[in-house]
Amino acid sequence: MNDEFYMDLALRAAWRYQALTLPNPAVGCVLLDRGGRVLGIGAHKKAGFLHAEANAVFAALCDLDVNFAQDFACEYAREFGVKFQNLEALKSALLQPSFAYDFILNRHGGLLRGACAYVTLEPCAHRGKTPSCAELLAQLGLSRVVIGARDTNAQAAGGAEILRRGSIEIKFDVCHAAAEELAEPFYLARESGFCFIKINATLNGAAHGRIGSEKQRVFVHELRSVCDYVGVGGQTVRADRPTLDVRAAKFDEISALVGSVDKPLLDTRVAKLGEIGTLTNSTDKLINTSCTAPRNLKLRAPDVWIRSRRALSDFDASIPLFGVAGRKVEVSRSLPADAKITMIEAGASSFDEFAQFASHALIFYSAQMRNAGNFRANAALRPLFISRAGDPHLEANEFYGWFKILK
Repeated sequence: MNDEFYMDLALRAAWRYQALTLPNPAVGCVLLDRGGRVLGIGAHKKAGFLHAEANAVFAALCDLDVNFAQDFACEYAREFGVKFQNLEALKSALLQPSFAYDFILNRHGGLLRGACAYVTLEPCAHRGKTPSCAELLAQLGLSRVVIGARDTNAQAAGGAEILRRGSIEIKFDVCHAAAEELAEPFYLARESGFCFIKINATLNGAAHGRIGSEKQRVFVHELRSVCDYVGVGGQTVRADRPTLDVRAAKFDEISALVGSVDKPLLDTRVAKLGEIGTLTNSTDKLINTSCTAPRNLKLRAPDVWIRSRRALSDFDASIPLFGVAGRKVEVSRSLPADAKITMIEAGASSFDEFAQFASHALIFYSAQMRNAGNFRANAALRPLFISRAGDPHLEANEFYGWFKILK
Protein backbone atom coordinates (compact mmCIF):
# COMPACT_ATOMS: atom_id res chain seq x y z
CA MET A 1 0.00 0.00 0.00
CA ASN A 2 1.32 3.47 -0.85
CA ASP A 3 0.44 7.06 0.05
CA GLU A 4 -1.97 7.34 -2.87
CA PHE A 5 -3.97 4.34 -1.64
CA TYR A 6 -4.57 5.80 1.81
CA MET A 7 -5.26 9.27 0.45
CA ASP A 8 -7.90 7.75 -1.83
CA LEU A 9 -9.59 6.29 1.27
CA ALA A 10 -9.65 9.77 2.80
CA LEU A 11 -11.01 11.29 -0.40
CA ARG A 12 -13.84 8.77 -0.62
CA ALA A 13 -14.76 9.36 3.02
CA ALA A 14 -14.99 13.10 2.37
CA TRP A 15 -17.04 12.88 -0.83
CA ARG A 16 -19.85 11.18 1.10
CA TYR A 17 -20.45 14.51 2.83
CA GLN A 18 -19.81 16.83 -0.10
CA ALA A 19 -21.97 19.98 0.11
CA LEU A 20 -23.43 18.90 3.48
CA THR A 21 -20.39 20.55 5.12
CA LEU A 22 -20.87 23.95 3.47
CA PRO A 23 -19.89 26.68 4.22
CA ASN A 24 -16.95 24.48 5.32
CA PRO A 25 -14.96 22.29 2.92
CA ALA A 26 -15.50 18.54 2.65
CA VAL A 27 -12.42 16.90 4.19
CA GLY A 28 -11.40 13.31 4.88
CA CYS A 29 -8.72 11.81 7.13
CA VAL A 30 -7.20 8.34 7.57
CA LEU A 31 -5.00 7.41 10.56
CA LEU A 32 -2.37 4.64 10.46
CA ASP A 33 -0.28 3.23 13.28
CA ARG A 34 3.48 2.78 12.99
CA GLY A 35 3.00 -0.59 11.35
CA GLY A 36 0.66 0.72 8.65
CA ARG A 37 -2.57 -0.59 10.19
CA VAL A 38 -5.63 1.65 9.66
CA LEU A 39 -6.73 2.98 13.05
CA GLY A 40 -9.51 5.31 12.02
CA ILE A 41 -11.20 6.96 9.05
CA GLY A 42 -13.07 10.22 9.54
CA ALA A 43 -14.77 12.96 7.57
CA HIS A 44 -16.07 16.40 8.38
CA LYS A 45 -19.86 16.01 8.29
CA LYS A 46 -21.42 19.35 9.15
CA ALA A 47 -20.19 22.88 9.84
CA GLY A 48 -19.88 23.59 13.55
CA PHE A 49 -19.02 20.00 14.48
CA LEU A 50 -15.85 17.91 14.56
CA HIS A 51 -13.48 18.22 11.63
CA ALA A 52 -12.22 15.16 9.76
CA GLU A 53 -8.98 14.84 11.73
CA ALA A 54 -10.78 14.87 15.07
CA ASN A 55 -13.40 12.37 13.87
CA ALA A 56 -10.66 9.96 12.75
CA VAL A 57 -8.75 10.42 16.02
CA PHE A 58 -11.89 9.92 18.11
CA ALA A 59 -12.87 6.73 16.26
CA ALA A 60 -9.32 5.37 16.63
CA LEU A 61 -9.18 6.05 20.37
CA CYS A 62 -12.61 4.46 20.92
CA ASP A 63 -11.36 1.26 19.25
CA LEU A 64 -7.95 1.27 20.94
CA ASP A 65 -9.15 1.87 24.49
CA VAL A 66 -12.56 0.71 25.71
CA ASN A 67 -12.19 2.91 28.80
CA PHE A 68 -11.83 5.97 26.58
CA ALA A 69 -15.21 5.25 24.95
CA GLN A 70 -16.90 4.37 28.23
CA ASP A 71 -15.64 7.43 30.07
CA PHE A 72 -16.45 9.76 27.19
CA ALA A 73 -20.03 8.48 27.01
CA CYS A 74 -20.50 8.96 30.75
CA GLU A 75 -19.03 12.45 30.87
CA TYR A 76 -20.86 13.54 27.73
CA ALA A 77 -24.13 12.31 29.22
CA ARG A 78 -23.52 14.24 32.42
CA GLU A 79 -22.61 17.41 30.51
CA PHE A 80 -25.25 17.41 27.79
CA GLY A 81 -27.87 14.85 28.81
CA VAL A 82 -27.63 12.42 25.89
CA LYS A 83 -27.68 8.74 25.07
CA PHE A 84 -25.79 6.72 22.48
CA GLN A 85 -27.44 3.60 21.15
CA ASN A 86 -24.15 1.72 20.73
CA LEU A 87 -20.45 2.17 20.11
CA GLU A 88 -20.90 2.77 16.40
CA ALA A 89 -23.45 5.47 17.20
CA LEU A 90 -20.94 7.12 19.50
CA LYS A 91 -18.21 7.06 16.84
CA SER A 92 -20.47 8.45 14.11
CA ALA A 93 -22.32 11.05 16.19
CA LEU A 94 -22.07 14.79 15.59
CA LEU A 95 -20.39 15.74 18.86
CA GLN A 96 -19.97 19.09 20.61
CA PRO A 97 -16.51 20.00 19.28
CA SER A 98 -14.82 21.83 22.16
CA PHE A 99 -15.82 19.14 24.66
CA ALA A 100 -14.61 16.36 22.34
CA TYR A 101 -11.29 18.07 21.54
CA ASP A 102 -10.56 18.71 25.22
CA PHE A 103 -11.43 15.12 26.14
CA ILE A 104 -9.15 13.76 23.41
CA LEU A 105 -6.22 15.92 24.54
CA ASN A 106 -6.68 14.99 28.19
CA ARG A 107 -7.31 11.28 27.71
CA HIS A 108 -5.46 10.08 24.57
CA GLY A 109 -2.82 8.37 26.69
CA GLY A 110 -0.17 8.62 23.98
CA LEU A 111 -1.88 5.88 21.98
CA LEU A 112 -1.37 7.73 18.68
CA ARG A 113 2.27 8.66 19.20
CA GLY A 114 4.18 7.92 16.01
CA ALA A 115 1.02 7.54 13.93
CA CYS A 116 0.60 8.86 10.38
CA ALA A 117 -2.37 10.90 9.14
CA TYR A 118 -3.58 11.28 5.56
CA VAL A 119 -5.66 14.45 5.20
CA THR A 120 -7.24 15.69 1.96
CA LEU A 121 -6.80 19.36 2.92
CA GLU A 122 -4.08 21.00 5.01
CA PRO A 123 -5.19 20.81 8.67
CA CYS A 124 -6.64 24.12 9.84
CA ALA A 125 -4.56 26.44 12.00
CA HIS A 126 -7.23 28.77 13.31
CA ARG A 127 -9.55 28.45 16.28
CA GLY A 128 -13.14 29.15 15.31
CA LYS A 129 -16.25 27.14 16.18
CA THR A 130 -13.82 24.22 16.53
CA PRO A 131 -10.22 24.16 17.81
CA SER A 132 -7.22 23.91 15.49
CA CYS A 133 -6.79 20.49 13.91
CA ALA A 134 -3.08 21.13 13.30
CA GLU A 135 -2.58 21.76 17.03
CA LEU A 136 -4.54 18.60 17.83
CA LEU A 137 -2.36 16.40 15.62
CA ALA A 138 0.83 18.01 16.94
CA GLN A 139 -0.15 17.44 20.57
CA LEU A 140 -1.01 13.81 19.89
CA GLY A 141 2.59 13.17 18.85
CA LEU A 142 2.07 12.04 15.25
CA SER A 143 5.26 11.41 13.28
CA ARG A 144 3.99 12.12 9.74
CA VAL A 145 1.11 13.95 8.04
CA VAL A 146 0.42 13.50 4.32
CA ILE A 147 -1.67 16.28 2.76
CA GLY A 148 -3.60 16.25 -0.49
CA ALA A 149 -4.03 19.99 -1.10
CA ARG A 150 -2.80 23.17 0.57
CA ASP A 151 -5.41 25.34 2.25
CA THR A 152 -5.49 28.67 0.41
CA ASN A 153 -8.20 30.07 2.68
CA ALA A 154 -6.34 32.79 4.59
CA GLN A 155 -8.50 32.30 7.68
CA ALA A 156 -7.53 28.64 8.14
CA ALA A 157 -4.16 28.29 6.40
CA GLY A 158 -0.88 27.74 8.26
CA GLY A 159 -1.51 24.29 9.67
CA ALA A 160 1.59 22.79 8.08
CA GLU A 161 3.83 25.22 9.94
CA ILE A 162 2.25 24.22 13.26
CA LEU A 163 2.92 20.58 12.41
CA ARG A 164 6.55 21.29 11.48
CA ARG A 165 7.08 23.06 14.79
CA GLY A 166 5.90 19.84 16.40
CA SER A 167 8.67 17.92 14.58
CA ILE A 168 6.16 16.19 12.31
CA GLU A 169 7.23 15.17 8.82
CA ILE A 170 5.01 16.77 6.15
CA LYS A 171 4.36 15.56 2.62
CA PHE A 172 2.23 17.70 0.31
CA ASP A 173 0.33 17.14 -2.93
CA VAL A 174 -0.47 13.42 -2.77
CA CYS A 175 -3.45 12.91 -5.10
CA HIS A 176 -3.32 16.68 -5.48
CA ALA A 177 -5.69 17.00 -8.45
CA ALA A 178 -8.34 14.85 -6.77
CA ALA A 179 -7.97 16.78 -3.51
CA GLU A 180 -8.40 20.07 -5.36
CA GLU A 181 -11.56 18.74 -7.03
CA LEU A 182 -12.94 17.76 -3.64
CA ALA A 183 -12.31 21.26 -2.26
CA GLU A 184 -13.59 23.14 -5.34
CA PRO A 185 -17.24 23.52 -4.18
CA PHE A 186 -16.01 25.17 -0.97
CA TYR A 187 -13.87 27.70 -2.81
CA LEU A 188 -16.63 28.41 -5.34
CA ALA A 189 -19.10 29.05 -2.51
CA ARG A 190 -16.69 31.56 -0.96
CA GLU A 191 -16.04 33.36 -4.23
CA SER A 192 -18.40 33.36 -7.23
CA GLY A 193 -20.91 30.90 -5.76
CA PHE A 194 -21.41 27.14 -5.93
CA CYS A 195 -24.35 25.93 -8.01
CA PHE A 196 -25.11 22.28 -8.72
CA ILE A 197 -27.93 20.39 -10.44
CA LYS A 198 -29.67 17.51 -8.64
CA ILE A 199 -31.42 14.78 -10.64
CA ASN A 200 -33.24 11.56 -9.68
CA ALA A 201 -33.39 8.76 -12.24
CA THR A 202 -33.79 5.02 -12.68
CA LEU A 203 -31.11 2.91 -14.35
CA ASN A 204 -32.82 3.29 -17.74
CA GLY A 205 -33.05 7.06 -17.32
CA ALA A 206 -36.68 7.46 -16.30
CA ALA A 207 -37.05 10.73 -14.42
CA HIS A 208 -40.82 11.14 -14.02
CA GLY A 209 -42.74 10.46 -10.83
CA ARG A 210 -41.47 9.66 -7.36
CA ILE A 211 -38.06 8.00 -7.62
CA GLY A 212 -35.92 7.14 -4.64
CA SER A 213 -36.37 5.96 -1.08
CA GLU A 214 -37.25 7.89 2.05
CA LYS A 215 -33.55 7.84 2.99
CA GLN A 216 -32.73 9.55 -0.30
CA ARG A 217 -35.44 12.13 0.39
CA VAL A 218 -33.92 12.83 3.81
CA PHE A 219 -30.49 13.28 2.19
CA VAL A 220 -31.89 15.78 -0.32
CA HIS A 221 -33.65 17.76 2.40
CA GLU A 222 -30.41 17.90 4.37
CA LEU A 223 -28.67 19.25 1.28
CA ARG A 224 -31.39 21.88 0.93
CA SER A 225 -30.78 23.00 4.49
CA VAL A 226 -27.26 24.24 3.66
CA CYS A 227 -28.37 26.09 0.50
CA ASP A 228 -29.22 29.76 0.08
CA TYR A 229 -31.49 28.90 -2.85
CA VAL A 230 -33.18 25.95 -4.45
CA GLY A 231 -33.68 26.48 -8.17
CA VAL A 232 -36.59 25.06 -10.13
CA GLY A 233 -38.29 25.62 -13.47
CA GLY A 234 -41.59 27.46 -13.72
CA GLN A 235 -43.28 24.53 -15.46
CA THR A 236 -42.23 22.19 -12.61
CA VAL A 237 -43.69 24.59 -10.05
CA ARG A 238 -47.04 24.67 -11.81
CA ALA A 239 -47.20 20.93 -12.51
CA ASP A 240 -45.80 19.49 -9.26
CA ARG A 241 -46.83 22.21 -6.76
CA PRO A 242 -43.80 21.49 -4.55
CA THR A 243 -42.98 22.72 -1.04
CA LEU A 244 -39.17 22.59 -1.35
CA ASP A 245 -38.64 22.73 2.40
CA VAL A 246 -36.42 20.78 4.82
CA ARG A 247 -39.08 18.97 6.85
CA ALA A 248 -37.55 15.53 6.20
CA ALA A 249 -34.02 16.56 7.25
CA LYS A 250 -32.95 14.53 10.26
CA PHE A 251 -29.18 14.61 10.39
CA ASP A 252 -29.53 11.10 11.83
CA GLU A 253 -26.12 11.14 13.44
CA ILE A 254 -27.42 13.78 15.81
CA SER A 255 -31.19 13.62 16.15
CA ALA A 256 -31.57 9.83 16.14
CA LEU A 257 -28.33 8.65 17.70
CA VAL A 258 -27.78 11.45 20.17
CA GLY A 259 -30.70 12.80 22.17
CA SER A 260 -30.56 16.17 23.88
CA VAL A 261 -32.78 16.28 26.96
CA ASP A 262 -33.48 18.43 29.99
CA LYS A 263 -31.10 17.50 32.81
CA PRO A 264 -33.84 16.34 35.25
CA LEU A 265 -35.00 13.72 32.71
CA LEU A 266 -31.61 12.04 32.53
CA ASP A 267 -31.23 8.86 34.56
CA THR A 268 -28.73 9.95 37.21
CA ARG A 269 -27.49 6.44 37.96
CA VAL A 270 -23.96 5.65 36.83
CA ALA A 271 -23.95 4.99 33.08
CA LYS A 272 -21.28 3.32 31.04
CA LEU A 273 -20.78 1.88 27.59
CA GLY A 274 -21.21 -1.87 28.00
CA GLU A 275 -19.06 -4.48 26.32
CA ILE A 276 -21.53 -4.72 23.45
CA GLY A 277 -21.38 -0.97 23.02
CA THR A 278 -24.76 -0.04 24.46
CA LEU A 279 -25.11 2.80 26.94
CA THR A 280 -26.50 1.11 30.02
CA ASN A 281 -27.25 1.90 33.64
CA SER A 282 -26.61 -0.19 36.74
CA THR A 283 -29.63 -2.37 35.99
CA ASP A 284 -28.42 -3.09 32.44
CA LYS A 285 -31.38 -1.32 30.86
CA LEU A 286 -30.99 1.18 28.07
CA ILE A 287 -31.35 4.70 29.40
CA ASN A 288 -34.51 6.11 27.84
CA THR A 289 -34.36 9.81 27.06
CA SER A 290 -36.33 11.72 24.46
CA CYS A 291 -34.31 12.65 21.39
CA THR A 292 -34.30 16.12 19.92
CA ALA A 293 -31.78 18.00 17.82
CA PRO A 294 -29.34 20.12 19.82
CA ARG A 295 -29.83 23.85 20.03
CA ASN A 296 -27.04 24.66 17.58
CA LEU A 297 -28.67 22.63 14.79
CA LYS A 298 -31.04 25.19 13.29
CA LEU A 299 -32.42 24.13 9.94
CA ARG A 300 -33.79 26.76 7.59
CA ALA A 301 -35.72 26.16 4.39
CA PRO A 302 -33.87 27.76 1.47
CA ASP A 303 -35.15 30.62 -0.60
CA VAL A 304 -36.47 29.63 -4.03
CA TRP A 305 -35.41 30.76 -7.47
CA ILE A 306 -37.99 30.02 -10.18
CA ARG A 307 -36.54 30.32 -13.66
CA SER A 308 -39.34 31.66 -15.79
CA ARG A 309 -40.25 34.49 -18.13
CA ARG A 310 -43.47 34.99 -16.20
CA ALA A 311 -43.89 37.34 -13.25
CA LEU A 312 -44.24 36.17 -9.65
CA SER A 313 -47.87 37.29 -9.71
CA ASP A 314 -48.61 34.79 -12.50
CA PHE A 315 -48.06 31.82 -10.17
CA ASP A 316 -50.81 30.34 -8.02
CA ALA A 317 -50.15 31.67 -4.52
CA SER A 318 -51.61 28.50 -2.99
CA ILE A 319 -48.68 26.39 -4.27
CA PRO A 320 -47.03 25.16 -1.02
CA LEU A 321 -43.57 26.62 -1.67
CA PHE A 322 -45.03 30.12 -1.35
CA GLY A 323 -46.34 29.37 2.14
CA VAL A 324 -43.02 28.58 3.83
CA ALA A 325 -42.41 31.14 6.56
CA GLY A 326 -39.50 33.55 6.13
CA ARG A 327 -38.83 32.46 2.57
CA LYS A 328 -37.96 34.74 -0.34
CA VAL A 329 -39.08 33.64 -3.82
CA GLU A 330 -37.40 35.17 -6.85
CA VAL A 331 -38.67 34.70 -10.40
CA SER A 332 -36.13 35.54 -13.09
CA ARG A 333 -34.18 34.14 -16.00
CA SER A 334 -30.83 34.43 -14.20
CA LEU A 335 -29.43 33.06 -10.97
CA PRO A 336 -30.05 35.51 -8.09
CA ALA A 337 -27.10 37.83 -7.53
CA ASP A 338 -26.87 37.00 -3.81
CA ALA A 339 -26.80 33.21 -4.33
CA LYS A 340 -23.72 31.57 -2.81
CA ILE A 341 -24.93 27.95 -2.51
CA THR A 342 -27.65 26.82 -4.92
CA MET A 343 -29.11 23.39 -5.62
CA ILE A 344 -31.16 23.22 -8.82
CA GLU A 345 -33.75 20.45 -8.76
CA ALA A 346 -33.99 19.67 -12.45
CA GLY A 347 -36.83 17.90 -14.21
CA ALA A 348 -36.62 15.39 -17.03
CA SER A 349 -35.96 18.00 -19.72
CA SER A 350 -34.55 21.02 -17.88
CA PHE A 351 -30.91 20.01 -17.38
CA ASP A 352 -29.69 21.90 -20.44
CA GLU A 353 -31.68 24.96 -19.40
CA PHE A 354 -29.91 25.13 -16.04
CA ALA A 355 -26.44 23.82 -16.98
CA GLN A 356 -25.22 27.30 -17.88
CA PHE A 357 -25.44 28.26 -14.21
CA ALA A 358 -24.01 25.11 -12.61
CA SER A 359 -20.50 23.68 -12.24
CA HIS A 360 -21.48 20.26 -10.87
CA ALA A 361 -24.24 17.67 -11.08
CA LEU A 362 -25.42 15.30 -8.35
CA ILE A 363 -27.28 12.34 -9.88
CA PHE A 364 -29.19 9.80 -7.81
CA TYR A 365 -29.88 6.41 -9.33
CA SER A 366 -32.40 3.82 -8.20
CA ALA A 367 -31.67 0.24 -9.29
CA GLN A 368 -34.93 -0.24 -11.14
CA MET A 369 -36.33 0.10 -14.65
CA ARG A 370 -39.42 2.14 -15.35
CA ASN A 371 -41.45 2.64 -18.49
CA ALA A 372 -41.80 6.40 -18.14
CA GLY A 373 -40.49 9.61 -19.63
CA ASN A 374 -36.71 9.55 -19.81
CA PHE A 375 -34.23 12.17 -18.75
CA ARG A 376 -33.18 14.27 -21.75
CA ALA A 377 -30.05 16.39 -22.00
CA ASN A 378 -27.07 17.17 -24.19
CA ALA A 379 -24.16 17.54 -21.77
CA ALA A 380 -20.66 16.23 -21.18
CA LEU A 381 -19.93 15.16 -17.61
CA ARG A 382 -16.80 13.94 -15.85
CA PRO A 383 -17.32 11.61 -12.86
CA LEU A 384 -15.74 12.75 -9.59
CA PHE A 385 -17.24 10.28 -7.12
CA ILE A 386 -19.63 7.32 -7.33
CA SER A 387 -21.06 5.98 -4.08
CA ARG A 388 -20.87 2.30 -3.20
CA ALA A 389 -23.34 -0.11 -1.64
CA GLY A 390 -23.77 0.60 2.03
CA ASP A 391 -23.56 4.37 1.78
CA PRO A 392 -25.33 5.69 4.92
CA HIS A 393 -27.41 8.19 2.98
CA LEU A 394 -29.24 5.65 0.78
CA GLU A 395 -30.85 2.24 0.64
CA ALA A 396 -28.86 -0.74 -0.65
CA ASN A 397 -30.43 -0.54 -4.14
CA GLU A 398 -29.51 3.12 -4.65
CA PHE A 399 -26.35 5.01 -5.47
CA TYR A 400 -25.37 8.51 -6.48
CA GLY A 401 -22.57 10.32 -8.23
CA TRP A 402 -20.98 13.74 -8.26
CA PHE A 403 -19.99 14.97 -11.73
CA LYS A 404 -18.21 17.97 -13.15
CA ILE A 405 -20.20 19.66 -15.93
CA LEU A 406 -17.83 20.22 -18.85
CA LYS A 407 -18.39 23.36 -20.88
